[in-house]
Amino acid sequence: MHPDAQPVPPVLVVRPDGSLLFGNINRVRLAIRDQVEAADPPPTALVLDLSGSYHLGVPVLDTLEELYEDFQRRGIALHLAQVRARAATDLDRHPLGTRLGEQAHHLTVGDAVTAATRST
Repeated sequence: MHPDAQPVPPVLVVRPDGSLLFGNINRVRLAIRDQVEAADPPPTALVLDLSGSYHLGVPVLDTLEELYEDFQRRGIALHLAQVRARAATDLDRHPLGTRLGEQAHHLTVGDAVTAATRST
């Protein structure tokens, strides 16, 4: 989407192809984990672009919370970018929304990367 985009280590940006759903969230979780493991240098922050997700169901939010907890143990900050209105409402109703806080919600991927680099 952005041919001029350049990596900003140690921030890893991930954008799933399509909406996060009950049927694909585990595969997406494993793919994110693999990308984190393969990153060199190891990331200190992960930006998850949720622009493809209009709704976040409880199984998706529970799995994202598991990722968040894993990242916390490993010293990796989680930032969410381009969270659509309905998905933001879903997130606000889930404990993950409180745990992440507003400082981890960003309008754009660029804003999220900027925030992530400031906090590392």
